[in-house]
Amino acid sequence: MNHFLVMMLFAALAAIVFGAISKDTNRERWVYGVKVFAEFIVIGLVLGWILYFIP
Repeated sequence: MNHFLVMMLFAALAAIVFGAISKDTNRERWVYGVKVFAEFIVIGLVLGWILYFIP
């Protein structure tokens, strides 16, 4: 597995856990889980892009 797939797997598992324990209704859980997943991916890509230029 390459790093991006591992990052996506972690983001998905974390989003599932955070969504399951944080909200009350199923719709809120889904929306929050997707939001957390997207935030993990975007932040990971931004940090990877920034750290690419640091030797």
